[in-house]
Order: sequence, then structure tokens, then C-alpha cells
Amino acid sequence: MTRINMKGRDMENLVFLGRVKSVNVEFCDDTKTVAKVVAKLDTDEEVETECIPTRAAGKISTVMKHYLRLGVGKYIIKEGEISSNVDTEGEDESETENR
Repeated sequence: MTRINMKGRDMENLVFLGRVKSVNVEFCDDTKTVAKVVAKLDTDEEVETECIPTRAAGKISTVMKHYLRLGVGKYIIKEGEISSNVDTEGEDESETENR
């Protein structure tokens, strides 16, 4: 399976959209000076960053894991209809006037 190459910021945006299931860091060389962040999506595809310094890859993966743990992707409205304005429904005009 081929992985889609992305920037770290774009991968973080996928977490906000609720598309990422898991995040991992893979080393690119034996000296462990460069690594890449690999994320598994809800469609069972994998995306990765280019080989970047290990410290940067660790920071990106840590941020993404925190977002996953907080469940940020669950707060995104994906589809739906707004049937009425919740703020003004059922209010009297006299209640909204400035006095």
C-alpha cells in the first residue's frame, strides 16, 4: 500500500476533521536523527510526512495524539440542516428591544 505524502500541519487538520484513527512515528535511518509521522485514517489509508528531524516529528505526533484524546473531531458538523435559529426561537419582540 502506498502512503500519501503530506505536511505536518495538513495532518493535524485531518485530526480536526475527525479522519485520523491512530498516529505513529517511524525512523528514517539507523541513527534516529530523522523520522516521519504516519497517520492511519478512518478509510484505512495511511498518510505520512517527509523525513524531518526526530524532535519535530515527535512534537507533531504528540499534538495529534492530544487532539485525538480530546476528541476534537467529534465537534465538527459534517452534514445536517438548520431548521431554525435557536437563539431567537420563541422570543417576544419586547424581550429583544434595547431599553
